[in-house]
Amino acid sequence: MKDVTAFILAGGFGTRLRQVVSDRPKVMAEVLGRPFLYHILDRLARIGIAQVVVCTGYMAEQLEAAVGPEYRGMSIAYSREDEPLGTGGALRLAFERHPATLALALNGDSLVEADLAAYLDWFARQAFQAALLLVPVDDSARFGRVELDQDGQGRVLAFREKGLAGPGLINAGVYLLRPEALSGIKPGANASIESAVFPQLAQAGTLGGFQVRGRFLDIGTPESYIAAGRFLRAISPEGERGAVFLDRDGTVIAERHYLHDPAGVELLPGAAAGLRAMQSLGLRLVLVTNQSGVGRGYFGRDAVERVHGRLLELLEREGVDLDAIYLCPHTPEESCSCRKPLPGLIQRAARDLGLDPAHSFVIGDKACDVDLGLVVSATTFLVTTGHGAGQLAECGSRAHHVVGSLSEAARRIASILAAPNASGGVEIA
Repeated sequence: MKDVTAFILAGGFGTRLRQVVSDRPKVMAEVLGRPFLYHILDRLARIGIAQVVVCTGYMAEQLEAAVGPEYRGMSIAYSREDEPLGTGGALRLAFERHPATLALALNGDSLVEADLAAYLDWFARQAFQAALLLVPVDDSARFGRVELDQDGQGRVLAFREKGLAGPGLINAGVYLLRPEALSGIKPGANASIESAVFPQLAQAGTLGGFQVRGRFLDIGTPESYIAAGRFLRAISPEGERGAVFLDRDGTVIAERHYLHDPAGVELLPGAAAGLRAMQSLGLRLVLVTNQSGVGRGYFGRDAVERVHGRLLELLEREGVDLDAIYLCPHTPEESCSCRKPLPGLIQRAARDLGLDPAHSFVIGDKACDVDLGLVVSATTFLVTTGHGAGQLAECGSRAHHVVGSLSEAARRIASILAAPNASGGVEIA
């Protein structure tokens, strides 16, 4: 999608969320172990977006340094506002600095379950200057309501103020904008696109609305932020589920000493097939990895995220979708609670995803992975890839299973779950 540039609004103060996330921009709040902004960037990469502009403001230096100029093959530029300009003013400034034929503009603190490629295809057939992605909710009081025409053209008729209770369509914060859509905003002006642009376009008949049935997430409040992990992974209402907690280096990808270059990411033989089989068993796939290179100052968190972006890309090509990635950036001397074999990472995942560690599996190539699984009462696998062959004498007898690959681990797990006494639990072989 060379003609589409994504603009992410990420300059807000995040006042409501500051009681739980105070040391970083709101879009960098961690969800499923990673900054929320990366979940947005992953979705843009999947639909082929090549250029991204992040509109920054509050704590701009921290965000720009953390994300950098490139992610998953997408070039990332920044448009920093020196003073708050509102959503409309920020986008007008970004358009001036980074001209685009068509903008896909997104709020950096929200996500919607929608087919963005279909949204773009629909808009290409319309004559609208701009369009909104709309989702139905049971109660629109917090968001305000959008009214569409009933003739099937998708034209937005009107906006209703917040506070009107009851079901309705709401603006999901994902906009398509042609350059002329923002021409009414003076350069440098503080303006809200929602109040200064969209009502006027609606009155002129040049604002469209594309309705989807997907769910909507806004992490702007402490309550919605806490629930964000479960939203992203679509946890079923059946109660707690099991997962496979996976070490990274030497287990899923080839061992590289202090890996920080995405070009060095290489899936181990059988890794993708094994993970695909585990996923087909209904198990969540959660990566848990010690990355002390961050704490030692060898590389930054941005380098780790680029490595993980490349890993996600390779796995997606193989039909595998990791549910979450959690990392410990600390050195052994920092005495944190998240460095394996301590259980902090798995405890976070259990809270975020509604998982039961005791009904789960831990797979890794080191003693710390086996011991982590034992600490949380999971079924443990030592895989002899990576350092695993050299760790047999130290921890082979402690592991419940020793396997040669993730494919073999998947077959063992399938047998365990199929055992007669394994209903909801795990039989230890």
